[in-house]
Order: sequence, then C-alpha cells, then structure tokens
Amino acid sequence: MKKKLVFFAVKLLIGLFIVFGLQILVFKQVNFQPDFKLVVVSYIVNFLLAFVIVAILSIYINKLKSYIGFLFMFGSLLKFAVFFIWFYPIFKADGNIDSFEFSVFFIPYFVSLIFETYELSKLLNKM
Repeated sequence: MKKKLVFFAVKLLIGLFIVFGLQILVFKQVNFQPDFKLVVVSYIVNFLLAFVIVAILSIYINKLKSYIGFLFMFGSLLKFAVFFIWFYPIFKADGNIDSFEFSVFFIPYFVSLIFETYELSKLLNKM
C-alpha cells in the first residue's frame, strides 16, 4: 500500500510540475503577471489535497466500498471549499476575476482530479 501511495505521489508531483511549467510559459506569453507565490501555493494545496484524498480512500476502500463515490465527491467539495475560503477573496480583491486568475487554481485542480480519478478507478477495478 505504501509503495502505491508513494508512486501515486511521484506521478502526481511530476504531472503537476509539468503543467506548472506550461502554465507559467503561457502566462509569460500573454504578459499576465500573477502573484507567483499564489500560483505555487495553489499547486501545493492541490497536490496535498489530492494525495490526502487518495490516501484516505485507499486505506478505507475495503471497509467503505459502497461509500467510496460519496467520499470522492466530498473530497472535491473540500477542494472547492478551500478555493472559496482561501483563493476567491484574493482573486476578488480587485473586484474582477479574469480567466487567468481563475486558471491559477483550477488548472492544478483539474490535473490533480484526473490523477485522483485514474488512481481510484484502478483501485476499484481490482476489487
């Protein structure tokens, strides 16, 4: 179990790192200057939440078979809560949220969601 979680963490980290680089390149191409710390924090938060969600579901998958889907959805709800509590006020401070600000959180969110979904579908297929 530990090996699978470490392997998942490494894959997720590499995937997010690649997407982070691409996102920064796009920001530079369109002359968008986001708060770099906020972008980094967004990727770290999404990585940690995705890892914790997969770890918890992996540990309890046999005990809570019939609730895994609901727990997975709760994990996504948790991510949205983090966005609205932490990131949304920062983006909304200037009175406007443009598509690039929106992408600061939601690109790593969707990438980590893809990795989570793939990992959990592998676990469920083995049952």
